Amino acid sequence: MQTQNYVVDSNGNFRFTKTGLKSQAPLLAKAGIDAQGIKTYDHYVQARQAASPYFLEYLKEEADKMLKGKPQSTEWLAIRSIAYGTAEDQIKWLNKLKLKKSFTIV
Repeated sequence: MQTQNYVVDSNGNFRFTKTGLKSQAPLLAKAGIDAQGIKTYDHYVQARQAASPYFLEYLKEEADKMLKGKPQSTEWLAIRSIAYGTAEDQIKWLNKLKLKKSFTIV
């Protein structure tokens, strides 16, 4: 079996691809797991389950990296608040978005 992120050979040996290691290692590290130490698919599944509580934190950090230095539009901040913010943040940004939309000339 082969995916973009890993390869499992006919003997059941598991290894990450370069792409997989780059994308998966930071998430697994949050759970204290060394991605290089994963040698079977079952161990990979267990590692992903152990790392699942850190998934939203990981996604937020990845989004922050990708958007560093880019403009922060009202639309983006509203979406971001839905994904990562508190209920108060969500209401604040959605209200700002509605206000902005009400001033938009059609």
